[in-house]
Amino acid sequence: MAQRFPITLTQLVYFAECAKTLNMTAASAELHVAQSAVSTAITQLERSLGASLFIRQHSKGLILTHAGETLLRDAHQLFGSLHSTIDTIRADQSHVQGAITIACFTTLAPFVLPRLLSELRDAHPELEVTVREGDHAECLAALRDGSAELAVTYDLPSGDGIENTRVAEFRPYVILARSHPLASRERLALAELADEPFVLLDLPSSTDYFVRILTDAGITPNLRYRSRSYETVRSMVAMGLGFSILNQRPRTAQTYAGAETVAVEISDDAPGLTLEVSSLAQVRRTSRGRAVEQAIRTLFAPA
Repeated sequence: MAQRFPITLTQLVYFAECAKTLNMTAASAELHVAQSAVSTAITQLERSLGASLFIRQHSKGLILTHAGETLLRDAHQLFGSLHSTIDTIRADQSHVQGAITIACFTTLAPFVLPRLLSELRDAHPELEVTVREGDHAECLAALRDGSAELAVTYDLPSGDGIENTRVAEFRPYVILARSHPLASRERLALAELADEPFVLLDLPSSTDYFVRILTDAGITPNLRYRSRSYETVRSMVAMGLGFSILNQRPRTAQTYAGAETVAVEISDDAPGLTLEVSSLAQVRRTSRGRAVEQAIRTLFAPA
């Protein structure tokens, strides 16, 4: 007897897009179909399942119900398996094509994305890559809502359901103005900067990391300035407004403000940050995802 299901793949696709946007109008625009078609598909899906998937708020969008959250999680797993099956059936696995969306931690983006996209363009010219930048939590949210297949982040707390592949580690260093009295040093102890103003790269999750480096060294940070922008922090330091701690190292000492910075190694036993490629644990990576991960590994392979 032929196996039949009460729901369709199209209904699941429409549902997943609504769950991502929490707005039927936005979902229909993204899907390039009429809003009535999306609304009808969701209604039929709910009727077939015997459960409400969304709470409709008049003029305020949608809220996922518990049943909706369960279906969304399993739908992502189904989509991942289906993509993997399609990739496997395509005989030549070295011929990677199609589209993939990558979420990237915002301070990593300038150091990773340009080289990664160039590598992928040369190795897989038929692969279309879309990038979303955000802080750590936003990258993980993109994985969980299905808007990104992979995330390129640091090894900050990610919670359950996320599979992380370690790629490279970046040690922290002190960044000083070129004119700073300690700028000529190769290494220094953080205690030597205990009384100086601290300029914080203030992003969720990473903020705790930078502050903890100082507190573990017995220093109460003299937090004077903070910014969510990597380059703003560098420019503030270059202008003599304080010191900072960073992990990624630009290949130029000059800042947007025109003044220069100096990187000095930390003699304390300060923990580094590990670059990771992350995805949903229950979803098999497609050939596109595997190609992206391999390209990232190539970029950070030891010389």
